[in-house]
Amino acid sequence: MPAGIEIESVGHVLRRCQQLHHAVWAEEVGGILTSPQYSVVHSVATARSEGAGPLDQHSLGVAAGLDRSTVAGVVRRLEAQGWLRRERDPRDARRRVIALPAPSGVALAGLAPSVRAVQERILAPVPAGTREWLTDRLAQLAPAGASVQDRRPGHLIRLAQQRHTALWSEELGTQITGPQFAVLRVLAAQGPSPQSILAERAALDRSSASEVLRRLEGRGWTGRRPEPGDRRTRLASLTGAGRDLLESVSGGVERVQRRILEPVPPRDRGRLVQVLAVVAHGV
Repeated sequence: MPAGIEIESVGHVLRRCQQLHHAVWAEEVGGILTSPQYSVVHSVATARSEGAGPLDQHSLGVAAGLDRSTVAGVVRRLEAQGWLRRERDPRDARRRVIALPAPSGVALAGLAPSVRAVQERILAPVPAGTREWLTDRLAQLAPAGASVQDRRPGHLIRLAQQRHTALWSEELGTQITGPQFAVLRVLAAQGPSPQSILAERAALDRSSASEVLRRLEGRGWTGRRPEPGDRRTRLASLTGAGRDLLESVSGGVERVQRRILEPVPPRDRGRLVQVLAVVAHGV
């Protein structure tokens, strides 16, 4: 592992990897399709090419790694854009399936080099001999029942992040979100900080960091004050209530990190977090 990278929690490095994937996807693919939209269209095309028969919305969500409400919204937008269409299943007229119009198949093939470039850039910091190992371990982190036939690292990172979110909800409920905990942890480690630094250290974009801080302040866990010598900059700081909260949730947070790694062989868990940190930091 390169010098300067410390072992981080698996949840934190997954969020950083997800953030990196979003940024690289935007550069390589642009606004043609988002990564979840691509997963949906790709799943429909794959089912057709493999002779698996047409997918209904539920089976499409499983194949693309999206929950029921998310896949419904994605399919609706893709229909409006002409990428997909709904039609009657010729084998069961009561069933509606998702079809891929011929022009969409051509457009999807045209995106393949850009999508491939995304995956290559994500894995570029990882030694060539470790990339297949990492892909296998990411597939093990996916939610139970999720299809991992799509072996794109970006797709598998999203599935792993979804499972982390589900485990977080089971252990901590609505007490605190993962991003909120990340901001509080940064403040506990380094003291009063401007929003830009918090966003970078907690792996959040600036608008998300602003919303997280607003909610944390509303619950009395953080406060803000002008920076001495520069009243235009406001520093966020941890309150006593915020420190108490961090201590009270520490056990639940540790259980989340332990549970998400359970499908991975014990000998590989530490190495997986280290390799994900290499991907996340891009070095």
